[in-house]
Amino acid sequence: MANLKPPMTEEEVKKAGVANIRIAYNKLASDYNRMLENDLLLCPKCNTWQKGETGFYFDKEYATNRYPICKRCIQMMVEQRKTDREEPNETKESVMSVCRMMNRVFDENFYNECVKGALDGVKEKNRQSPFATYITAIQSLPNWKGKGWEDSIFLDSSEQSDEDIKENSRIIKAARKRFGTEYSLSDLYFLETQYEDWVQRYTCESKAQELLFQRIAHTQLAIEKAQKAGRDTDRLDKTLQELMASNAIKPSASNSSSFSEAKTFGQMIELWEENKPLPEVEEDFKDVDNIALYTDVFYRGHLAKMMGLKNGYSALYDSYMDKYRAKKKTYEEEENSEALFDQIFGGQINEE
Repeated sequence: MANLKPPMTEEEVKKAGVANIRIAYNKLASDYNRMLENDLLLCPKCNTWQKGETGFYFDKEYATNRYPICKRCIQMMVEQRKTDREEPNETKESVMSVCRMMNRVFDENFYNECVKGALDGVKEKNRQSPFATYITAIQSLPNWKGKGWEDSIFLDSSEQSDEDIKENSRIIKAARKRFGTEYSLSDLYFLETQYEDWVQRYTCESKAQELLFQRIAHTQLAIEKAQKAGRDTDRLDKTLQELMASNAIKPSASNSSSFSEAKTFGQMIELWEENKPLPEVEEDFKDVDNIALYTDVFYRGHLAKMMGLKNGYSALYDSYMDKYRAKKKTYEEEENSEALFDQIFGGQINEE
């Protein structure tokens, strides 16, 4: 009520006269009736009265059928400005943040089309904000009728495989559990991927270390947004360095040096096999020259043969060397040999 027009004082009433009082009363009554009919609304952000139909976005969730913050303040939030003198800096992240606040659906593909249309359209000084085009379209076209922030589309699913979609869903689900639900999906994806990258590269064996890595990911996100907005990042960079120092992380440190010291070689092999198993050997790197076979035959097999050991290697050696041994042929049955001789030369053997 403090934003209503103040009434005349007693001295002002005496000086105004009946005619001027009647004019002032009619104007005050007109404004009051417009407020009762929700035709005149107060924006709590800029503290100004504006016409409800043109100054505010339609929103049936409110009794006034208008979103409480005026269009101008919404646009200032999208452009990340506090005063009219600042240069507008509309980004996809700022648009998503406002859409989440207003519970409006965010369709990334359509927003990209709005951005492209704005760039290809009129001159820069007369160019309409991509967000203004976007918000008008989603509120008027039936494609997005009844949809809110939960129905947002961030990637074109036709360009993703089923594995990519499942992987992204897994990351977003894990991010919401770790960082909360007040972030946009793109922010959650950034936070979770950065967190997983940190814990894979450096030791993370306690709750305190998990918290530090979460704070590092938060700081990285803040730096990323500040850089896109053209703001100074010295303070954030210092915070990031302090967080890294708290976790004993140096640029020269690596997971292979610090992490491997805390585990035995057998544990490291188990970790590699479970998380990063070796892929199938490519055709170019397979044992095309049978070097492994030659090692088993002429080293292990020959050594086992020399030492009189009977095992798989000695048997492999014998079977391989049989191809190169010369054998004396013998007749298995003597009667067959005599019959063959008689058949070739004929006659009987003269025993005398």
